[in-house]
Amino acid sequence: MNEVKKPKKSLLYYYGIVILVVLFFNLLLMPKMFEQQIEEVDYGTFMSMTEEQNIGRVQVEDNQILFSDKDGTVIY
Repeated sequence: MNEVKKPKKSLLYYYGIVILVVLFFNLLLMPKMFEQQIEEVDYGTFMSMTEEQNIGRVQVEDNQILFSDKDGTVIY
């Protein structure tokens, strides 16, 4: 008599699970981990930092100004 063995799951099944886990990690968890916090300040602070030449990068949008300090460590 021959034994009936269950068929082994194919590698595609395991690859699919790994791809889903990696996609979940990249889409949901990575942006939250590396997201920089923006500190909100008033326009006077921006102008005083400009006069002190303590401004790094500036991005002007419709209703806000995003800028960083000279070191680029804090985004306002």
